[in-house]
Amino acid sequence: MSKKLILVVCALATLFTGGKCSREHVHSVEMMNKCVEYHRRKLFPQAIRDCSKAVSLDPENEKAHHNLSIVYIETKEFEQAARHLQKAIALNDELAIYHYQLGEVYQWMGQYEQAETELKRTIELDAKLYKAHYRLGRVLEEMDRPDEALQKYTDSLKVNGKFFDAYRELGSLYLDYGFLGQGEQVLREGIKALEGRGDELAVLHHRLGTVLSEKKEYEKAVVAFRQALEMKPDMEDAMFSLGWSYSYTNKENAKIWLEKFLETANQKTRMDYISAANARLAEIAVGSPMQ
Repeated sequence: MSKKLILVVCALATLFTGGKCSREHVHSVEMMNKCVEYHRRKLFPQAIRDCSKAVSLDPENEKAHHNLSIVYIETKEFEQAARHLQKAIALNDELAIYHYQLGEVYQWMGQYEQAETELKRTIELDAKLYKAHYRLGRVLEEMDRPDEALQKYTDSLKVNGKFFDAYRELGSLYLDYGFLGQGEQVLREGIKALEGRGDELAVLHHRLGTVLSEKKEYEKAVVAFRQALEMKPDMEDAMFSLGWSYSYTNKENAKIWLEKFLETANQKTRMDYISAANARLAEIAVGSPMQ
């Protein structure tokens, strides 16, 4: 790069970012831009090489640290990702996205207290980041604080009433703790809000069927499981659940769906479901009463 062009770039950097200007900084930005392009092309070793060079040339290039952390997240090198996110935050503590991503990384590393701190800071900076409320809910669940997790999932939906993940986790958490009425309400609200969103709706219909089955409303559960399968015909969990619910209302249909579930089972299928399906079919064959 010519000296004249460096001066122009530096002038623009000073004008728009208030940043420092030096040959090293300009070269750092060039390397960072190459890193971003390599990342876009999923050439991760090259991206790591060039972003590492960028932060070596200018350790105060916060965006280079951030971009390097993103590449490390892609390659699941979470300790390195955390290190560069920490450096980006040290240079600029006011960007919510830095704290959010560091919170995610800490969660993936099982460092839940640190994750909680970063996600709470994220929400302080930008309460409209609905994924931060949701992610904090996941962390609080891991920390065995379900009441607080319920509130954070609810907060997420207050910001974005069409966020599938929050409906799924909120409905499931209510189910896990036996609040079946609340779980049913949340899942029905989610189904209404996400109309037309195929696979996501299939999951919510399946969760709703599970709630209804727990309430021993087996005919309603059958309807919910069938709706899940209409949207996702290869949904193994729904096949099993449909057969199981039918075992209380229609033995022939139960046999059909449990056998279909076993026919589609593979190495990834839950073994407890396979064992339960075989046991149920044996009970149906000998006419044992369902419990």
